[in-house]
Amino acid sequence: MRLLSIKLNGFRGFPREQNFDLDADAIVVIGANGHGKTSLFDGILWALSGKLPRLHNDDSRLVSMYSETGQARVELRLRDDRTGDPFSVTRSFDGKERRVALEMRERTYQGPSAEGKLIDLIWPDAAASAEPGEALASLLTCCTYLQQDLIRNFVEAASDHDRFSAVSELIGAGRVTELQASLERSKKAWSTATNQRQEELGPLRQRLAIVETRLAELTTRSSQLSPLITSEQWQKWWEDLTELNLKSVQVTPASREAPAAIDDAIKQLDALRRLSERRLDVLRTVLEDLQELANRATPELAPLRESTAKLRLELDTLKSETSEEQSRMAELRRHQAELREKNEQLKALAALALQHLTDQCPVCAQTYDKNATRDRLEAIVQGTHDESQIPSGPDKLNELLIRLEAKEKELASAESSLHSTEHIYNRRQITEQTIDKRLSEIGIAQFDECTREAVVSGAILETDTLLRRTAEMQRIGESLALGLAQSSAAAVIDELRRDADILRPDIIERENVIDARNRTGDLAQRMIEGLRDATSFVLEERLREISPLLQSVWTRIDPHPAFRIVSFFSQMVRGKGQLATIISDPVEDKKCELPSTVLSSSQLNALAVSVFLSLNIGVPNPPLAVAILDDPLQSLDDINLLGLVDLFRRTKERRQLFVSTHDARFGSLLSRKLRPSSEKGRTLVIELNAWGRQGPTVIMQDVKCDPVSLRLVS
Repeated sequence: MRLLSIKLNGFRGFPREQNFDLDADAIVVIGANGHGKTSLFDGILWALSGKLPRLHNDDSRLVSMYSETGQARVELRLRDDRTGDPFSVTRSFDGKERRVALEMRERTYQGPSAEGKLIDLIWPDAAASAEPGEALASLLTCCTYLQQDLIRNFVEAASDHDRFSAVSELIGAGRVTELQASLERSKKAWSTATNQRQEELGPLRQRLAIVETRLAELTTRSSQLSPLITSEQWQKWWEDLTELNLKSVQVTPASREAPAAIDDAIKQLDALRRLSERRLDVLRTVLEDLQELANRATPELAPLRESTAKLRLELDTLKSETSEEQSRMAELRRHQAELREKNEQLKALAALALQHLTDQCPVCAQTYDKNATRDRLEAIVQGTHDESQIPSGPDKLNELLIRLEAKEKELASAESSLHSTEHIYNRRQITEQTIDKRLSEIGIAQFDECTREAVVSGAILETDTLLRRTAEMQRIGESLALGLAQSSAAAVIDELRRDADILRPDIIERENVIDARNRTGDLAQRMIEGLRDATSFVLEERLREISPLLQSVWTRIDPHPAFRIVSFFSQMVRGKGQLATIISDPVEDKKCELPSTVLSSSQLNALAVSVFLSLNIGVPNPPLAVAILDDPLQSLDDINLLGLVDLFRRTKERRQLFVSTHDARFGSLLSRKLRPSSEKGRTLVIELNAWGRQGPTVIMQDVKCDPVSLRLVS
């Protein structure tokens, strides 16, 4: 396919209608940023595929805000190199509706038929894809249209799997990859459904196991049951049950309510038996307490209390007498102490007076009997003369203390006896109250204390008789229940056997279906693995053929002094194809699978252009024999730029080449380098200047041919 012309109207940077002649071997588009270079190339991509992935396929972004018609319209004319017939494709979008038309020599196609016919003309393999437009757009952006803002996407941003899928589409294995992906999705859904059936089989198996277990238990139990019951036994048991005043509804053995009725009656008997056992235990405990009370004499508290009170009174009297005696003795000792102190003072005065004794008194100056006074003073000093004798009396304190101690011991002994007797009396009273309470609880409230032991003994005998009768009735009832169960066991066994006969074939059928689905899943897995291997093999073979071209392109640009080797590397990881671009240093034997970590921005651009051109030229039958590069020269060094320009000159011999640049000097260089070398060739320069609300000013001119080969002058 060769592009002949394009007409843009209301499309992105071209608000009004603008025609471009594209029938040239090389087209150089020169214009500053924002003047419509990318819009021109986007128009080619949108006309062919109806998609613009860079803008997320949002057609509302395609309509220019200054569109005179309010819609975006692109008309692209091409020529089929196989037949030489031209055709045109027209797309438009008015903000609501999308339209497409394909005009050929023999007829015109509209809508889906135009889409299908266009796919057949450009890339027939895409027709087998679920989304032919997206597949074609992905293919064109991979090997035909190198977009300005996605120059390094293939080598830097795209994932290994995305690169693998894009190259698979390019070499014709895209449908195989889609088939593999479709099979994987179907296999996953198939496995999910199989697992669900497997989960549904679990409860059925569990239910069958329960039915078989119960069937075995009932079969064993039915062989051990007692003989069938008779109507006389049944009637007699219910009559005895009525005599016990139990609330029960008699039914016939053949009724459906019989098992529930007899089970309820047995429960009532069991409750009555337990009640009788508790009553019997209470009565026996009461009888033991009564016998213990009868064997124990009732203590008399009044004499002990009177004796204790008398002893307390006597003790208080002794304490009072002892206290008085202690007070008297203390007063006596105080008086004696005062007299002794007085005598000592008198002795001191007498001794002093003897020293100063004269004929007259030294105090009153009177005469006195000196000898008599001397004798008296000497007697006082010697202590033989004591005019103040200390009074004394009988000492009864020791006797009182002895009596008090004895009385306290006697009182303590009496109080201990009283406390012990009171404790025994209280215990007897508590026992009496407990007996009364227990008898009242079991319904024996009115009785004479003299005859209550006999009453309790009679109640024990009566309760014991009721207990034995209840136990016997319960045993007979359980025997009747077993007999009743025997009569219904056959019906239950038959029902369980029918359930088992239904479940077994159902489980076997489900197991067979699951086994078949598992085999189908295994076959699908083998097919998926085979498709993976085939895709990987084909891709590796094609990459092996393209790798020398990639290396040649990289060598011509020569952007890096060390990493001079570049190659593709593909592999399968967890069922997904992976494709990476590897650069190598052959001297130091170094490899790098992430070029962005060692290359500069300019070198990455050079690598991206190398990969793009190698894929564009290396594919034998691309959708379009066209190479469109939107401003690939940005960020390139001058040396790399010259190498890339020389590479473009060689590329235009094999592809219809479109190159845009924002730098007028590079545009001039490109126009000279890409000028035709013969009259048959054609190189066209499109200049986009002075963008305004009506769009850019377009100047198109042909570059004259120059048959003289280019020379480098130093």
